[in-house]
Amino acid sequence: MKDGVGMSGGAAGALVRAIWRAALAHLPMWFIVLLALGHIHAALWSFPDAGFAALGMTRAPFAWTILFPWVWVLAYFGLLIYRSRVRRQKLAWAVLAVFGAGVPLLMLVPHSARQLHYDELTTIFEVGQLVWVALFAAQIFATRGGHALVTFFGVTFIYGLMLENTGIVMDFFHEPQFRWYLGPLPAPLCTMLGWSVIFYVTFACTERFAGWIPWLQRGVMRRALCTTALALSLDAQGDPVASMSGVFWRWNDLLLPGFLGVPLVNWAAWFGAFLPYSWFLFALGNRPDLTPGRRNWELFLRVPLSAFLGGVLCFAIMAVIEGGFDGPSFQVIARFLDRLLPY
Repeated sequence: MKDGVGMSGGAAGALVRAIWRAALAHLPMWFIVLLALGHIHAALWSFPDAGFAALGMTRAPFAWTILFPWVWVLAYFGLLIYRSRVRRQKLAWAVLAVFGAGVPLLMLVPHSARQLHYDELTTIFEVGQLVWVALFAAQIFATRGGHALVTFFGVTFIYGLMLENTGIVMDFFHEPQFRWYLGPLPAPLCTMLGWSVIFYVTFACTERFAGWIPWLQRGVMRRALCTTALALSLDAQGDPVASMSGVFWRWNDLLLPGFLGVPLVNWAAWFGAFLPYSWFLFALGNRPDLTPGRRNWELFLRVPLSAFLGGVLCFAIMAVIEGGFDGPSFQVIARFLDRLLPY
C-alpha cells in the first residue's frame, strides 16, 4: 500500500513539475492569452457605460478585437502540437479547438461583473504591470541569465522611457491619472515598464516561431517584422480599450479618431518603435563575436538610432496617410516646435 501511495505521489509530483516547466517555458504566450481575455472582459463587462456613450459606440465592436492576438495564440499552440509530435495528436488538436473557440465565447456569457471606476481600472493596471514585471524578470534570470535581464529591463526600459516621455512632451497624448511616476518624468512607471514587457513577450514568441518556421530563420528582418506584427496585434486590442474617454491615456484633440477611437498615428508609432529596435535585438543576438555584456552595450548605443529611425518611419507613414506634411500629426509637431522655439 505504501509503495502504491509513493508511486502515486511521485507521479503527481512529476506532473506538477512538468506543468510548471511548461508554464515557465511558454509564459510569454500565456501572458498574451491572459491579456487578450482580460481586455475583452474589461470591454464587455468592467468599463463604465459612460466611456462607450462618449464614443457614440456600443460594446460589441470591441469584442471582436480579440481576434488580433488570438490568431497568434492559435498559431503558437498549433505549431507547438505539430512540431512536438505528441502521441495523441488528435486529442491535442481537439483540446486546442475547444480552448480556442470556447474560452473567448465564455467571455460573452452574461454574469454579475461590476463596472469599475476609472481609478480602480488604473490601479489594476499599475499593480498588474508590476506583477508581470516580477514574473518575467524571474523567468528571464532563470532561463537566460543576468545579461538578458539587463537587455530587457535595463536597455529596453531606457528605450521605452524615451518613447513614452517623448510622446507626452510633444503633446501627442497625456497619462495624468496614475499613481506611480519616476521622479519628474511625465510618463507613469507602469507604461514605461510596459515597453520592456511587450518587447520581451514579442521577442520570445518570435524566437519560438523561428524555431518552428524555417522561413523566419533566413533573415533578421523577417524576425523583426514578425515581432512588430505581433506587437501591433496586441496593441490593436489593447489601445482602443485603454484610450476610451481617457481612462489610461488621452490623445491630443487635433488627432482624428481612427480605429475604434484611436488615432492612426498610434499604429504608425508602434511600427516605427518596434521594427528598428527589434532588428537590432536579433542582429546583435546573432553575433558570436560579442560577449553578452558587449551585446548590451552595443544595443544601448543604438537606442538613439532606433528612436530616430522609428520617428522617420512613423511620420513617413503619416505623411502618406494624411496626404502631406500639414495633417493633424504634423500640426501637433508644429505646435511643439512653437513652444520649443517661440521666436
